[in-house]
Amino acid sequence: MRPSQAPDLAIAPSLRWTAFIPVNAIGAWLGVSFVLGASARTIPTGALGGLVGLVSAVGAYYLFIGILGEGFRAIGASHAAMVWGAVALLAGPLFGLGGGTWRHAMVGPRAISVALLAAAWIGEGVYFGAGRHARLDALITDPGALVLAAEVALGVALPWLLLGRGDRLRGYIATFALAAVAVAAIGPVVTFSRGIADRF
Repeated sequence: MRPSQAPDLAIAPSLRWTAFIPVNAIGAWLGVSFVLGASARTIPTGALGGLVGLVSAVGAYYLFIGILGEGFRAIGASHAAMVWGAVALLAGPLFGLGGGTWRHAMVGPRAISVALLAAAWIGEGVYFGAGRHARLDALITDPGALVLAAEVALGVALPWLLLGRGDRLRGYIATFALAAVAVAAIGPVVTFSRGIADRF
């Protein structure tokens, strides 16, 4: 049996619905949690919003795959939803907390919270897109490469866009430090999670 499709851009070009490639980006899911956290009235409710939002999004995603998918995608949808739902239980509150912290906290913690999301985008873009960005024409012929390149660009721009002048240096130092960790960790984490999700 072929492995189930995990929500990341390493497999996105194999999907028939190329218009939905951004939905398969890890960074997009984490960004939803961050935005939900930022929209909350307090930091704790931001973490709760990130949790509920991300778990709900994973459930809706795999419901969509189960209904409209074909073959192994539909067969493995319920099991994959449980596995990635467990991941969402960890990532949702963390990035929801980051969003709430960015909106409500003081200068220092705000820089770290923005760096968390920015590093996730840079890490995914670099890890999955490094080889695909080697040729400029790949950005035109490979839509996944375009999304990954956009993730890196957005990650680099995020501290500048979301932080005040006095906090940007701290934000960039934290971003690039966390991005190095993300690049090193994202491969093993995704491989491990996908390996569990594939056992159906």
